[in-house]
Amino acid sequence: MQPRGGRIGGILAVVIVVFVLVAGAQSTGLVGVPNDLLDGDVAEPDGVEEARHVELIPVGDGQDRLWPFTSRARSFDTLTLPINVVVEGNPARVRSLLLYSHDAKWDQTNESWESAAGEQVPESRVGTPWGSATGADRYTYVDVGESNGIWIDESMQLHDGTYFGSRIHLRLYGGGRPGDSWTAIQAHRDYWDWFRLRHTVTSLSGPQHAVERDLLGQPTVVEVRRERFANGGIIDSDGWVSVVQLAPRQLVSDTLPETQQREATTSTANVGPDGPEPLLGPSEGETDALSPLFFVVAGVGGGVAAVVSRETVGAAIERLRWSRLADPRYQRTLVLLVVLVAIPVFVRSASLFLEGHIPNHPKVIAGVLYPFFALAPPYVALRIPRDLSAELWFAVSFVGYGIGLVVDFALIDIGVVPIDIVLHRFLVLVSLGWLSVVGMRRSSDRRTRWITLPAAVSLWVGLLLWPLFLGI
Repeated sequence: MQPRGGRIGGILAVVIVVFVLVAGAQSTGLVGVPNDLLDGDVAEPDGVEEARHVELIPVGDGQDRLWPFTSRARSFDTLTLPINVVVEGNPARVRSLLLYSHDAKWDQTNESWESAAGEQVPESRVGTPWGSATGADRYTYVDVGESNGIWIDESMQLHDGTYFGSRIHLRLYGGGRPGDSWTAIQAHRDYWDWFRLRHTVTSLSGPQHAVERDLLGQPTVVEVRRERFANGGIIDSDGWVSVVQLAPRQLVSDTLPETQQREATTSTANVGPDGPEPLLGPSEGETDALSPLFFVVAGVGGGVAAVVSRETVGAAIERLRWSRLADPRYQRTLVLLVVLVAIPVFVRSASLFLEGHIPNHPKVIAGVLYPFFALAPPYVALRIPRDLSAELWFAVSFVGYGIGLVVDFALIDIGVVPIDIVLHRFLVLVSLGWLSVVGMRRSSDRRTRWITLPAAVSLWVGLLLWPLFLGI
């Protein structure tokens, strides 16, 4: 029989081989996407060596020239994400078109969230699933033709989604002159990453298409076209920007029905942060989908109860009594598996629940839940394992927490993550598997208590600090 130490060495060898293969896939494009998806990271578009050398694009009547990116500071060297929509109209009018259309999904941000380490957080509101939020300051550069140019910050921000889940986030930058105004939009999709304690951007093209779709159905929109801005190469952006042309306000007033005239007039007013209420409320014909589901489940359950006899149930219970599940050692493996699956799912669900009931306190929510998120996995990995084989405990921990992380992504509808995050999570799973092996041996092996345990805990702590302070 192969020594246990040799089997553990074989497992670690397989782990190293898989890690090298996945890392190699990063350079060949086989797995994941580039690490430019991380919001706030500096990215280089289309191989341009310096962001300041990107060509300025004429907008409006051509007198203004826009640097088609956003930046964390008033500097070309801190480039973040590309501008992907330009509307020939002022931000207030664009805001109205998005917020007060018949299928409105957007809401404006709230400055009370500005200190949060993220983009935006929804605020509960009656009659709509969307809420107020804010994001970190981002700037863009405009050459107005009369000087060397100016840096401008966003006029407003809009969102569709949740702060601790996933959302589409828009930053609107206004410029131009009376009668010839324009709005540049940076649209992206992101999600809250509990390992990074901030948002990670996952898509640019999807949100760009979402804004296009929302504007295409507007009577005030004359044309939506694509123009080449050559600012692609970041995440899934291709360098083609959606340019939206709006009808003049006077023409809109002459041609639209009265209700739409009021909407167009509202778009030019200086509305407050919350704005007027949406024009349409929930449909009166909506029905409760749970009612027919209840009767279906009840009917199926009644049919099964009628078919299954008491003897069949008794035989199944008897087989269960003599199976491995009746062994307390295997019950521990099942408990460890379920708990590790539940931890990330619970943290995500709890954060979304608290977000809806304690608005405007993202730091409080993150501060309450992060210690549980960081400490619960290693605690259960060290406490629950007893007896059985080291390989079994390693596999249960690796698979259980891995399933929990996948389910967590599924809950917030995330299908693609950066390759760097995939590699980091892989190392997290390896570390947790090692902790479970240490937990199984620590009661009987003195060397494990004094040497291996501190090393395993240090690896876990290091993997937590890595994305927080060094970035991934």
